[in-house]
Amino acid sequence: MTKDTGNRTAKLIIAKRVMICLAVLAAVLCLGAPGFKMKAASFDGVVNTEALNVRTGAGTNYEVLKSGTQNVILLKDAKVKVVEEPASGWYKVEFTYNGTAMTGYVASRYITNQDAAATTAVTATTAPATTATTSTTTTTTTASTATTSTKTTTKSTNILASNIAIPARMVKKQKVKSVTLKKNTDVKITAVKKQTGKNKTGKYKFKITFTKKKKTYSAYVDSSLVSIVKGLYPAYVTEKVTVYRKAGVTKSTTKASKKTTKTQSAKLGKLSANKKIKIIKEKTVNNKKWFYIRYKKNKKTTKGWVMEGKIMFTSGKSTDSSSGSKAATPAVALSDAEFEADMKAQGFPESYKAQLRTLHEKHPYWQFKIYKTNLDWQTAVSKESALGKSLVPNTRITAWKSAEPGAYDPVNDKYIVYDGTQWVCASRAAVEYYMDPRNFLDEKAVFMFEALGYEPSYQTAEGVSAILADTLFGGGATYTYTADDGSSVTKTYVDTFMEAATINSISPVHLASRVKQEVVTGKISVSNSVTGKVAGYEGIYNFYNIGATDSATGQAVINGLKFASTGTTFMRPWNNQYKAIVGGAKYISDNYISRGQNTIYLERFNVTPNNTYDHQYMTNAGAAYSEAIKNYTAYQGVMDKPFVFYIPVYNNMPDTACLMPSGNLSPNNYLKTLTVTGGATGTAYGGATPFAIGSDGSIDYIFTIPATETAVTISAAPINAYATVNITGTAAGTVNGTAGTATTGTVNLDEPSKKVKVKVKAQDGTQRTYTIIINRG
Repeated sequence: MTKDTGNRTAKLIIAKRVMICLAVLAAVLCLGAPGFKMKAASFDGVVNTEALNVRTGAGTNYEVLKSGTQNVILLKDAKVKVVEEPASGWYKVEFTYNGTAMTGYVASRYITNQDAAATTAVTATTAPATTATTSTTTTTTTASTATTSTKTTTKSTNILASNIAIPARMVKKQKVKSVTLKKNTDVKITAVKKQTGKNKTGKYKFKITFTKKKKTYSAYVDSSLVSIVKGLYPAYVTEKVTVYRKAGVTKSTTKASKKTTKTQSAKLGKLSANKKIKIIKEKTVNNKKWFYIRYKKNKKTTKGWVMEGKIMFTSGKSTDSSSGSKAATPAVALSDAEFEADMKAQGFPESYKAQLRTLHEKHPYWQFKIYKTNLDWQTAVSKESALGKSLVPNTRITAWKSAEPGAYDPVNDKYIVYDGTQWVCASRAAVEYYMDPRNFLDEKAVFMFEALGYEPSYQTAEGVSAILADTLFGGGATYTYTADDGSSVTKTYVDTFMEAATINSISPVHLASRVKQEVVTGKISVSNSVTGKVAGYEGIYNFYNIGATDSATGQAVINGLKFASTGTTFMRPWNNQYKAIVGGAKYISDNYISRGQNTIYLERFNVTPNNTYDHQYMTNAGAAYSEAIKNYTAYQGVMDKPFVFYIPVYNNMPDTACLMPSGNLSPNNYLKTLTVTGGATGTAYGGATPFAIGSDGSIDYIFTIPATETAVTISAAPINAYATVNITGTAAGTVNGTAGTATTGTVNLDEPSKKVKVKVKAQDGTQRTYTIIINRG
């Protein structure tokens, strides 16, 4: 190589290295290195989704920001100021919420840059569309002056809400899509859109779905043809609105002039745009539809009437999945290579990957999200193994049951019941098995990790019916109750669970599965929690056993009914089935799902940052598994849907999954009797601390023997018939006994003090040692 060639080569190498460094720097600036904050140019933005969680930090692992006790949720078209991009995919924003200036963090994909839209779009025309999609066409033309202008034409939809499922009835006979619907025919409102044309301002069309002769139809009809069924439906205020005490107008006549005037009822106040509300029912007055709503103002719950046109049902579209509501749906399935890269990027351990690959191969649209608990594995297992935290049926073999003090009664050789008549403490091995997610990454059990938000596309009435089949709540079973307004209402249980899901944004499949787990005891039998016939609690129901705290005396049902009969929150008192099912669903949604316990696993094992190891819905160690199997059964036929699963990972986990407990051998290694008698006199001697049945060997048993005795006889017998006793330190050395019988040994008192060990070996191999010290003279 010549000198010039070498110089050129060296320069090329240097240039290449510089380019690589620049590329790396660009990647860091674009993607954001850990701890690196990207300063975004400040701009005005607007929320482009129906409801968006605001978080305390840049990531879904941060809690939702609070305003008082309420989660801060920005509704569609809410305005924000983007001030920073602290991490890839996240904005730090400033905004006003209920009159208060606040700062928080939101996913950037749900914010539209209004400044950019204003500078790039010269003209924008809007035309009504017939579908819920939005398409944008951009055309660029070059003028003779060499200047470039951009003309953006946006075709936007007039659909205001979709993916909803509001139960309703026809108010009169009407022909829809060649099908005649009679008055009071049940339908579902699944979307809402604006009416267009003269005198149509503030009027809606409802998309209704109904079944006729086993065929499902859907069509848009004027909102005046449909009346919603009384309930609690999430909604929001679209613009500033006045709330009235009564719907419509009131006519009054002045006696003197005999003049009739129309006056509006008393005003309750005004609500600002984007205020969250609940729609209870509707009424039509003078051909105008009014909605009766419930809302909170100044921490006080108020009810009143507003006219159609100023409020809108909350859409069922997905937003931030980590809140426990819904998860983003991928447009396409990940390829094998993309899936591998995704698992690596998220940080799934190698011991998880083989099973996840199998699931991905069979269900490519399923999404698996890592849930990093940041908890030490052994610590977590110890906390969940504490007395009363995790229970199993007493009918399980011994390996599943704890023999720890307080969990096991060695004197009576039985396990201590912590709930009802059969629930005892789970062994550490059982807790390890149920807590280890790797034991449940198969097609059925994986549903213990399913996000529990409401997804109408695949969480259907058919799935709920499948769960409730062969129970008193299935097969179209109905109940009748008296509503608050005095009317008699008859509903099916399946429809009620669907309403509870819609109102509370929670999976109806999860609700039905929870009820089957908690109160169904057989095909034609149920727990007293839902009979409405318990003495002192007649007409009170508790379908989810909320507040039914464990009690060895069998008071769990009573405790649950006490909760159901008192208080005013969550639609209490639950004096009918409707309130118990819908109000109980709200309790689960507010107290578990919205707190981050948004999977069955996390409801059972609370390894979230909120009240870690406490605030757990159930104590049955295997509850998450059994409920998951029910959910899997309900989802048959829709397994191709984009389910989302949050799978926990702990620090310092074992290299392989914890094994299922095995073995049915007794753990009893306690002594029943322990005696010391004089060899020459036959005198029975008592120790300084007398031995008593149930003593655990944690102290030394000291005996003082007269100098006249030259030897003593020690006899020890086990409680359990399968345990064996051996004595060391006797004249014959170690004396080994036979299972279930007393072992006897002679100890020569040829020294001032002698130490003797009595060891009891249980059937399962565990051993307990008792120490005896004999002092002579």
